[in-house]
Amino acid sequence: MKKILTITVSAALMLFAACQNTIKYEFDPNDGKITILGQLSTADKEHSLFLSMSYPDRIDSLPDATVYCYVNGERHQATKAHPGYEWQYDPFTYESIMVPKKNRYTEYRFQADFKPGDKVRIEASGGNQDAWTELEVPQPGTLVSADTLTVVKSSVYQDLEGAETYEQEYLEFTVSLKDAGGIDNFYSLDAEQHKVIRIISQEGTEEELQDYTFDYDTFHDLVLEDGYSSGVGNLFEDLLPVNYTHCFSDKMFKDKDVTVKFYIPTYYIKENPYYNYYYEAEEVEVDMTLKLRFKSFDRTFYNYLRAINNMMCYGYDVNPIVEPTMLPNNVNGGMGMVTVAAESAYEIVFPTKVYQTDNNYYY
Repeated sequence: MKKILTITVSAALMLFAACQNTIKYEFDPNDGKITILGQLSTADKEHSLFLSMSYPDRIDSLPDATVYCYVNGERHQATKAHPGYEWQYDPFTYESIMVPKKNRYTEYRFQADFKPGDKVRIEASGGNQDAWTELEVPQPGTLVSADTLTVVKSSVYQDLEGAETYEQEYLEFTVSLKDAGGIDNFYSLDAEQHKVIRIISQEGTEEELQDYTFDYDTFHDLVLEDGYSSGVGNLFEDLLPVNYTHCFSDKMFKDKDVTVKFYIPTYYIKENPYYNYYYEAEEVEVDMTLKLRFKSFDRTFYNYLRAINNMMCYGYDVNPIVEPTMLPNNVNGGMGMVTVAAESAYEIVFPTKVYQTDNNYYY
């Protein structure tokens, strides 16, 4: 027994000593790699690619790159987009001025039509480097139908002081999906709001377009949670996996149709008191459309979304206990992730609503 104890203690001391070794990490601050990010879709005519030069200690924009997209060999050149504007304080005039944004990336745009089965190649050159990726547009799944119903659900929130039950009104979406069939498929389902606000005043009518992508609750739909089912709303809620990126595979409905449900709080859909920037307005008309986007993509991008989801679930801070998340890469000669999704969409149009304004708010 003493001999075994001695061996155990000695091994522990050796392990402790091994943990004290310091490994010096050296890097070349000029050793940069082109990074390309892009989520392209068959539903879009204009597409964006985001390029940067990534170094071990920083990320710089890449404004002088040459970017091409080849669709079945046909070349489309991408042009640099304007970075946009932002307000900045001028210390000399003591005024806020509008200046171009200083992004750590450069956006390049091009126009092209993508169809299932197309061969797509992205090429980028900049900083004496070349990077490229090749993709094939997958076959799309089909979003067959969508029905809505207003429901009230009770939720239980538990913190260190105890449990509290509250009721929340949701708009329930029952969505029918059809698998592309034949091979393993990977999907995402997003809800995107498109709103047109018309300001009615004596001077005339003005329009303001607003787009917003909803996060939604699934209440553990086995498909939308990719087969994961567990209770949340308890003390360990932040530690449990949640499918923030809304990606899933067809493993539970392969070569079949499936019905899924998800829920959006009605206060997202209904107009809460909204600030009126047009003081002379008397009435406000709101037209709203909810667009459901059912996207199909390859396994590599699915793995990328799952990795992003893990980082969102467990936090971006370095945790010595949790193994680091590795992000998939499909860019040769550089880094990044580019996908071309085949998309099936379904639009739900809500009735036009008219709101009266009062004290700079409309209701």
